[in-house]
Amino acid sequence: MSTHVFTPGTYFAWQSTTYVIHRLLPEQQVVIEQCGNTVVTSVPLVLLVQALFDGTLHVLPPPHSGREAAPAHPAINGAGRGLDDYSVELVQIARARLDAIRPLLDLAPRTRTRALMYERVREVQAAQSANHNATLLTAISVSSLYRWLADYRRAGKDLRALIPATHQRGGKGRSRLTAEVEAVIDRILRPRYLVREAVTIDDVWHEIVASIADENQTRAPSNQLTVPSRTTVARRIEHLDLRERVAARQGSRSARQAFAHHGQRSEPTLPLERVELDHTRVDLIVVDEQDHLPLGRPTLTYCLDIATRYPLGLYLGFEPPSYLAVMECLAHAIRPKPSSRDVYGADHDWQVYGLPTTLVVDNGKEFTGHDLQDACDVLGVRLVHSPVQTPQFKAGIERLFGTMNTRLFHTLPGTTFGSVVQRGDYDSLEQACISLRELQQLVTIFVVDIYAEQFHRGLNGVPARCWEQAVHAGFVPRVPACADEVLVLLGRSVERVIQAYGVEFESLRYNCAALAPLRQRLAGKPVKVKYHPADLSRVYVYDPFEQQYLPIPALAEAYTQGLSLWKHRVIRRTVLDEQQSVDLAALGQAKRKLQEIVAGARTQKRLRTRAAKARWEGEVPSQSDIRSADSPPLASAPLVGPPVFLPELVNDRTPDEWSITYPTLLSRRRQSPPLGGTDDAPPS
Repeated sequence: MSTHVFTPGTYFAWQSTTYVIHRLLPEQQVVIEQCGNTVVTSVPLVLLVQALFDGTLHVLPPPHSGREAAPAHPAINGAGRGLDDYSVELVQIARARLDAIRPLLDLAPRTRTRALMYERVREVQAAQSANHNATLLTAISVSSLYRWLADYRRAGKDLRALIPATHQRGGKGRSRLTAEVEAVIDRILRPRYLVREAVTIDDVWHEIVASIADENQTRAPSNQLTVPSRTTVARRIEHLDLRERVAARQGSRSARQAFAHHGQRSEPTLPLERVELDHTRVDLIVVDEQDHLPLGRPTLTYCLDIATRYPLGLYLGFEPPSYLAVMECLAHAIRPKPSSRDVYGADHDWQVYGLPTTLVVDNGKEFTGHDLQDACDVLGVRLVHSPVQTPQFKAGIERLFGTMNTRLFHTLPGTTFGSVVQRGDYDSLEQACISLRELQQLVTIFVVDIYAEQFHRGLNGVPARCWEQAVHAGFVPRVPACADEVLVLLGRSVERVIQAYGVEFESLRYNCAALAPLRQRLAGKPVKVKYHPADLSRVYVYDPFEQQYLPIPALAEAYTQGLSLWKHRVIRRTVLDEQQSVDLAALGQAKRKLQEIVAGARTQKRLRTRAAKARWEGEVPSQSDIRSADSPPLASAPLVGPPVFLPELVNDRTPDEWSITYPTLLSRRRQSPPLGGTDDAPPS
């Protein structure tokens, strides 16, 4: 189970003791009982949530549930298994089952009668018959619907609960075709069927049969290929993406129209029911904290809860729109944010946190990869992509950014306004005087003390009061059952073969004692490796036998500490430009030389150069750096987002211990002297 709500009957281990939740009280108080005796006490719910994210509280399965408690092992248990760890066919079956029970999820148990369930079975069967094709749900009954509903709810709306347990069956659900036959089907199916002409299933099937017949003429009688049935071919066609089929056979415009949503949508009634996420460049030029020269315009990634109009989380920095920025923003949104008062100087708490029910995004490449889709499916979050060129589909978050522009960014010195006409003869570079850290504090105070505390016309209320009313009425945000699982699920994945020296990724090697037995069991087969673009100090290797991820540290511990993938590629490319091979010593030397170039760029005034320097050095200082005695009160602000994702800043006092995260521009090197050049000849 990947998500959990603290409800009556929940068991958890906390402070070396096992507890069970008795009931929920008003004002977000929870009555818990210590297992093994009758000691009952009342604690604030937010205390349990904070302990969960701190790693001192662990959700346990109910007694006699047939499952064992999570092992006391640094690896993450089977709950961290992503959707890409299952076959494509099994995931498609799970999604088909979810579509079958989706209309029944919001119904009360008493209203979910057997007559209603029979009606839903007939609707699904009618939809299958209308397609005239084989379907994923070859058999569906009332008992199936009840079982899927129970499994999905018990798992906290985790799609993995609907995946068939094929490992408990014999050969059922698995392809019995040989690899040669599968290759023939793959070679013919998509090019033949995904065309504008009216090609039928029989046309594709007959061509596959003819190709296999030609192949059998060159084979011995004892080695003939088996002809697949028409049902098998129809099932493979049914597994093709529906939107892709419509686009290939009817055109992209017809596909957009077929999958477009028109008309006024129904507004969500509960917090986190619909959350919109987007990013944009801020209409403000920020300056360097050390020399106060302009750096450029940072990027703001943020998400908004539509039901309460309360901003859920954000990420601010020079990182361009990317999966890393999305990951940081989502991680910040899910976690509690107790630092708005003490650290940022806000007058109110940032109250919102939790997993959204539906996450609405646009069609940027950082949103369309399988990594985000799989993470949302496992966390019980429905990911919705807005239609192309339809900003009104995310009207709430578009309106929020407009409000932040007119009421915050356009009122600050150094603003670029919304257009050249608005800016007129205003010199944004000359007037710029706000650093990124100061802007971070201003955005936080605006969100918590102004936007969330003022009357919202579209909401017809105050966002903070709407959230508080929902909480007092019994709403409890969903949170992950394991904070470490979010770290793995939001990571990106590659496949590697475990060697005697461990796993190699981007010319870096990762190894520990846990890989040796796994390498023997895999016998040369590739294994899935998940990594975080912001920190290459460790990767997570998936153990398919124990169904868990193993954290594997980098052998080059000093070099990779806080090192981002982008920055490592810049360093590695620099080494390859100078020599034919890459070794750890060369990487360390190139890292130091590039840092000297970045330091020399401090004298440059071009925004592009200085923005790259800021990205190399890290947009926001680490908590150890920002709490120095000579820093102003603002400097004690922690990072926006969870610290586990964000690396430390370069420490100029100890160049041998640099831990850097965001890379510099390699293109500068083509315009500059060799990396060993003097400091008085900085790159242009």
